[in-house]
Amino acid sequence: MTPRVLPAALALALLLPACKHDQDTETTAKSETKLDAQGLPEGPYADRDPALAKQLVDADALLLDVRTPKEFARGHIEGAININHSDVPARLDEIRELVGGDVHKPVVLYCKSGRRAGIVKDQLIDAGFDRVTNLGRLSDWPD
Repeated sequence: MTPRVLPAALALALLLPACKHDQDTETTAKSETKLDAQGLPEGPYADRDPALAKQLVDADALLLDVRTPKEFARGHIEGAININHSDVPARLDEIRELVGGDVHKPVVLYCKSGRRAGIVKDQLIDAGFDRVTNLGRLSDWPD
């Protein structure tokens, strides 16, 4: 090997075991996730995970679009319920009714960028909901 190639080869050799360790850790973490009776992760949920959001909605999670009614009218995810993010504190009882009084029922939130959904997630968690995820943007929804 030439003197210039040796440092690059050495760096690569040192990094490869670390990559395998990261993959093993991720696999272990996924296999240790506790599931409920429906086969859904118990929570708390990570944010910005479109596959998780879709899985939850397919299993009857509450899907909330927290954009304005005008934004909602321009397009939304099928089955979503629109509650403007600024109205959430005043409409917590309505949200509780939408989940049948079960604050453990999964809730998926989205908006234009994910910022408002993040605010609402914090509000719902403060209100006792423990299985809430912020999909992020409407465009993050998997087709």
